[in-house]
Amino acid sequence: MDLFNFAYLVIFIVAIIYILIKNRESFLIKILVSIPIMAGLVYFSGSFFVLPVYIFSLVVSTYIYTVFFYFPFAVDVVLIVLSIFGKFVPVRFIFAAISISILLSMFLDKNMRKYDITNNEKKGKDIKRETYRDYFQISTGVITIAIFAYDGIKGRIIILLAVLIIYLAGNILYLNNKNRIADIVYMMEREDTKLGLGSMYLAAGFLLVLSFTRSLPVIYISAFMIMIGDSLATIIGMKIRSRKLIYNKRKSIAGFMAMLLPSFLFGLFFFVYFYSAIYALGGTFAESVSNKIADDNITIPISIVVLHLIIAMA
Repeated sequence: MDLFNFAYLVIFIVAIIYILIKNRESFLIKILVSIPIMAGLVYFSGSFFVLPVYIFSLVVSTYIYTVFFYFPFAVDVVLIVLSIFGKFVPVRFIFAAISISILLSMFLDKNMRKYDITNNEKKGKDIKRETYRDYFQISTGVITIAIFAYDGIKGRIIILLAVLIIYLAGNILYLNNKNRIADIVYMMEREDTKLGLGSMYLAAGFLLVLSFTRSLPVIYISAFMIMIGDSLATIIGMKIRSRKLIYNKRKSIAGFMAMLLPSFLFGLFFFVYFYSAIYALGGTFAESVSNKIADDNITIPISIVVLHLIIAMA
């Protein structure tokens, strides 16, 4: 074991001991569930560098919306920068450590689950607010696709930087919400939900896709479906009356088709008909059942990752 690997392992062990002493109730289950995940990350990456990144990302997502967020966030950023630019470990494993830890933490945290339920219940209730929100998300999707079109797979680093900024800005604006910027952001948030919650799920979900593939076509279709297709489903679903889906009465056929058809057509720029249809249908179905399972910013990326792995093995 080299010196840097040993140093990262020591940081990881010290962090585990500290958080279990400081807040055992919040972290014990998360760490126990994380053991096989962390073991897998170390095995496949061949490095201990992923461990402190994973554990500090777990701490960051646990303390989001509090003043305790900033120190672990600063440490996490330093570890991420050292790991990526020092080329200690392939970038995809750093992405996996960040995204999986954040998604797991949010899923296991009672308060975050409560916020997520409220967020989904309020979806589509306020048409004006929802429209602002979805147009912003569509713009984000266009920018994301443009970044990869311009910079290729290297665009992942820009996306990671954007994700870190989203988390930092969300925490700052939540704790200091008496200003014009916070007012503008709150205009796009659903009533009684946490500031930037949807954006944080979206960011972690898209990082999950980036951790499992270097294929630009898959990244393009993922960005389109997560950020643009999902928004089109919401906008059209609110404005056009149609029958509800048989398996989910909160979702409409109009919304389903508003995501399915544009996603399929967009996919044709990168895939043959069959694969474009598979990704479009799989991602749209994942969005249509999201409120019964988890946030659509989680279900859509997971569905695309699963489909990508199946297609790659076929």
